[in-house]
Amino acid sequence: MAISRETIEKKSLGYTLLKPYVNRVTKIFFRTTSYNYENVPTDEILIYAINHQNALMDALAIISTAKTQPVFLARADIFKKKAIAKILTFFKILPIYRIRDGKESLGNNSAIFHKTIDVLKNKNGLVILPEGTHGGLRMLKTLKKGISRIAFEAEESNDFKLNIKIIPVGLDWSNYQNFRSKLFVYYGEPINVSDYYEEYKKNPPRAMNLLRERLSVELKKYMINIENEEYYDMFNHIRYIYLPEMIKKLGFKDKKQPNQLFAEQNIIKNLNDYVTENPVEAEELNKNTIRYSELLNKLNLRNWVLQKGKFNVLSLIGQTLLLVLFFPLYFVGGLVNYLPYKTPVWASKKIQDPQFVSSVKVVISLLIFPIYYIIITVASTFFIESFWVHLAIPVLMPFAGLFAFHYYIEAKKMFARIRFKLKTLLQNKDLIELKDLYKTIVQKMESIS
Repeated sequence: MAISRETIEKKSLGYTLLKPYVNRVTKIFFRTTSYNYENVPTDEILIYAINHQNALMDALAIISTAKTQPVFLARADIFKKKAIAKILTFFKILPIYRIRDGKESLGNNSAIFHKTIDVLKNKNGLVILPEGTHGGLRMLKTLKKGISRIAFEAEESNDFKLNIKIIPVGLDWSNYQNFRSKLFVYYGEPINVSDYYEEYKKNPPRAMNLLRERLSVELKKYMINIENEEYYDMFNHIRYIYLPEMIKKLGFKDKKQPNQLFAEQNIIKNLNDYVTENPVEAEELNKNTIRYSELLNKLNLRNWVLQKGKFNVLSLIGQTLLLVLFFPLYFVGGLVNYLPYKTPVWASKKIQDPQFVSSVKVVISLLIFPIYYIIITVASTFFIESFWVHLAIPVLMPFAGLFAFHYYIEAKKMFARIRFKLKTLLQNKDLIELKDLYKTIVQKMESIS
């Protein structure tokens, strides 16, 4: 069945066939880990509520980790162009109109709200981004009332028999834009809308507010939430600086999720308490963190280099020889994948909103890579007769591209190790100061954790 707004809640064969490919591309672009999805009661009527930081990628995060065909609500202004509207509808996204879209457009929401009831009854799940707008800060914004309204109006129109559950879902992006960054999708424990039935029957606005407040509290459990705006950057830096030590302190064996999330949440909680109780010392810690960040950028280093601390010369030589040995594979893999890899990067440079950059990159990648591989495969038939070579080209090219990318990242890390080692041997003043600041920050965190 072709997907239209009228039938968006129905299962679609085209969507079913395309979903594995979209999932694979999304998970290649962002190394995705999901947690606790197996405990989501998918045979019931569900609303997924997710934090909103990375534009359309937030929706793809759910598509790539949920096994059903959920329907999404998104701001209406992205539906303005007919071609884009058709694509969004295909991916089961419905528009929600806001006052900024024009007062006359608000009447369209009535039909959308009625359609959400069909979606809910179909048990594929309705996905709502209750903050209403995305933002590139790791904090939960004030939730809008729409999610409460939809839940209660759906229940009211069905004599409170739907037993809707809201699933808070936390998304944590290690980087919003970069290829092969990490994405952690944390499915939380259900919130029973039925807990608020009686209050809704007596006082609907109060019940909606209570449900919204409960959802806000629950969502914060499953995401990175830095509420302190004054020291936001300090919190954001220290959660990486002190992460390995907090991992050990909590008794975790590694930085795999959800261990990393729990450790970072602990760091943020400790910092919250500290800056509240020690405002003068907090300012000193902030100054040290700012200077640390400046030196880190000046020396073109990353936190992991300071955390590692020491690098053996023989090990550096061995790793360098391996890079030299595999350089031909890197060169070939990079060369044959250069055009489809760089095209999304070039196209995204025109995007004004940085939170849409990865969305544009992924959408273009979905289209350009298969087209490019088909063209190369067809072109090879004019020069190579072997059927097996023609078959191998589209299979091996993606792996060659991934190898080339990770080789490039490892080469950058190798140069960072060598640079760190040389500056250490030469007793570089900036590096000495950087190391001292790192120790000072870690020691301070030890004293407050």
